[in-house]
Amino acid sequence: MKLSDFTNLSGQFVKPSGEGFLLSSLGIFTSRPSDTQIIALDTLEDVQREVTKSVARYGSEMSGLNFPKAANVTVQAPLHVYSSTITSQDWQGKRQPGTNRQMTAEDVVANHTLKHYLQTRRDVEYAMAQSLLHNTVEATHLREGPDLNWQTFWGISQPTTTVKTGTSANVITEMQNAVTLLKKNLGGWSSSIKQVYLLASPSLFAAIQANPTAYQAALFQATSRDIIFPDTLGAYDRYNIGRVTVVQVDDPLYGIADGEGYMLATFSNIVEGDLSPYMTYQTPASRHAEVANGPVYPSYHYVLRDKFMNYEVVSELSQIQIPMRPDFVLKITMDDAA
Repeated sequence: MKLSDFTNLSGQFVKPSGEGFLLSSLGIFTSRPSDTQIIALDTLEDVQREVTKSVARYGSEMSGLNFPKAANVTVQAPLHVYSSTITSQDWQGKRQPGTNRQMTAEDVVANHTLKHYLQTRRDVEYAMAQSLLHNTVEATHLREGPDLNWQTFWGISQPTTTVKTGTSANVITEMQNAVTLLKKNLGGWSSSIKQVYLLASPSLFAAIQANPTAYQAALFQATSRDIIFPDTLGAYDRYNIGRVTVVQVDDPLYGIADGEGYMLATFSNIVEGDLSPYMTYQTPASRHAEVANGPVYPSYHYVLRDKFMNYEVVSELSQIQIPMRPDFVLKITMDDAA
């Protein structure tokens, strides 16, 4: 990597890399680039429920299709900026790991840029969790600030339910009741469900797993045996019960309280360019004029040089995650009474 007075590395980080980002790996959010940081939002209509009627073959009657309607509301994407300075003391006299040579300026710049990129991934994951599960986004420097609440924004509340996991409870029926409630809220979108997930706290995960009904069903192969010996989903343990994939989420980044979980669905039949229930809008950079005038990327990374030819690695993250329907995520509380 040859570095000049200004080196734009943004295009090198288009394809996601790095492990442990649960919501990103599940593909829950649909990404869309925007050429402005102010997003004009449309409403998400229940078009999946519609059917059309037949018409006369040689007549002039035609059926119309509904598309997302302009809601005439806007929201601004927050901006995150990271910076680190690199001088000769960062590489002189230091060995490049795995080799017998001294580190170079390019080695250090590459390491810093990768660390910046992984930080953007973690910030995006946190923003996804806050928006999707808790219906909020930090907006300290925006007109909507200091926080934006999506339930208030859309006028739609997140539903809640209780799942009984005690020894006398039939947790399979309890889970199916929760799925039924979720599908009721999804309306016509329920016909496009790809997979249902329950993102569960460790205590809820263990309580469902240890329930006698679920355990016996697994022993007699009436449900997946991975409830006895959980499989993994990246860094997270998971098992299937019925059509639900239960994932143990123990990272505090997601903010899932003890005894709680969140049930949600991923969808198929989403046309490119159309709205999905969970949207990510990627917007332009702002701090560097040349980068701001360039293509829209998930994140921006560039290297500057000062008068002493030291390096400054700068990264910008300009995204916003929007749950179009807060009622599409079901909050679950555990009741473990016997």
